[in-house]
Amino acid sequence: EHKWTVNYRFLSKETFELGEFHLCLLGLHVLLLLYFAIPTWTFFKSYVRLRLAQQHFQQLIDRKNSEQHNQTTTKNAQKSVDDWDQQAFNAKSGAAINPQPKPYGIHFEQCTQLALLPFFLCNFIGIACARSLHYQFYVWYFHTLPYLVWSTPYSLGVRFLILGIVEYCWNT
Repeated sequence: EHKWTVNYRFLSKETFELGEFHLCLLGLHVLLLLYFAIPTWTFFKSYVRLRLAQQHFQQLIDRKNSEQHNQTTTKNAQKSVDDWDQQAFNAKSGAAINPQPKPYGIHFEQCTQLALLPFFLCNFIGIACARSLHYQFYVWYFHTLPYLVWSTPYSLGVRFLILGIVEYCWNT
């Protein structure tokens, strides 16, 4: 019903309840989903491939880190007295202490973005093309908006403008 909706409230009741308007929104929804189908599929395939690579490489990384840890432990046991004297000297003179070698690793956490972006995008398309929405839907998806906006190449000002426009549309 038009009086309860917050989506497309700016339209007159007559336009809002037209069957053609419903069909236009449905057609737009299908067209947008089809338009983004190939990039979405590519993102999901890349995500799956990176997760498989992660499983393969994680075993190698764990083995290399274990070897490095064993070498460091052996060297530390052999040079403990010399290192103690050197560290004390460096602390007094202000010289830098030799840093410990960092463990090997690949940051696969970022590949999760390949799965999140298509989900959030399809969700936004559904929200934008829904004829009648209520405020509980906005609460349900608003936390995805900053992620979507920051996935664009736009400047910071344009990103905030987009967020403001979406907020304005929900509050009119």
